[in-house]
Amino acid sequence: MLDSEKLIVKSLAFYELLVKPHFADLIPDGPYRGTLGEFTLMDDVSSKRKIIDILGNRNILKRRDASCNIQFTPVAKGSPVIEVYAIYGATLQCDNEFYQGCLQDFRDLNPRFRDYILSFFDKAIKADIDSNAYFGDITRPDDPSGVWSWNVFDGVFKKYGRYIKAGIIPANRAINLPSGAIAPIDAYNYLNYLFDNQDTLLKSLPPNLKAFYVSDGIFYGYHKYLQQIGGAYNISLYSNNVPQLAFNGIALLLEPTWSSIMTGLNSGKEANAAVLTIRGNFIFATDKNYGEGPALNQALRVWYSDDDMVWKYALFMKAGTEVAMPEHTVMAMTPLP
Repeated sequence: MLDSEKLIVKSLAFYELLVKPHFADLIPDGPYRGTLGEFTLMDDVSSKRKIIDILGNRNILKRRDASCNIQFTPVAKGSPVIEVYAIYGATLQCDNEFYQGCLQDFRDLNPRFRDYILSFFDKAIKADIDSNAYFGDITRPDDPSGVWSWNVFDGVFKKYGRYIKAGIIPANRAINLPSGAIAPIDAYNYLNYLFDNQDTLLKSLPPNLKAFYVSDGIFYGYHKYLQQIGGAYNISLYSNNVPQLAFNGIALLLEPTWSSIMTGLNSGKEANAAVLTIRGNFIFATDKNYGEGPALNQALRVWYSDDDMVWKYALFMKAGTEVAMPEHTVMAMTPLP
């Protein structure tokens, strides 16, 4: 529990205890937290740096000739540049406001409620990282409903938008989906379209190196399609209460936050997305040594302000996203503002 002393978590410890596990395959905040575990995590980006090609270089075999000259070819090359931005989260707890009415009976449990608020603060920060990692756009206005954070740093879908506009992802590999519910047959057809329109390299990769990342409408639409056609396609395998689905041997991974965020961005009309790409192609970058405080190495601070007579909570970190190899992507998505 917290007492009247400060709680200070140094930058490296904050990264190891909170940021890194949040992007791990097993996330302890619920039975299924989505696809953040699919992100490749870079922890040493203080400003900008190149991303190493996640597939590595090819064409390094040479024919030996009569000379002593050896041509050395690097096994990996730099891909796009990823950039991080300094961000923060802060809140406060005023005991005099909190313990009103029937809550006055809990005033002697004040340390326990401070623990709860720290837990809520941590979960709120994680939810905001989720929404920005995918849908962040620093030019977008705040969510008028106040529910979602989507303009703190640019997310992977904004990066995809740039690559589509630049022609790096051709028009036939980035199609629009209509607003509204997805019929089972349509979910199948969309997935089939993505599969058929893979570029040559993506098509050549084994299924276990690729994945479909999909919203609820696509995932459960395809699930219903499999149930409707019956026979050997009935679903019997579940992981954390979520069906294990695949399309032509490629894993279908549900991102449970996408539909809610996209619907909010789409003026309340249901929106969906499906992305077929290399696993690990989404990059999240941070600086595990970044922080504030006297030595600029404090990532999380909790303290009691005698001047204001409130508990204050503040978090500092850097964050940024990129797509390592955007050209090896096929996607379908409801257009968003």
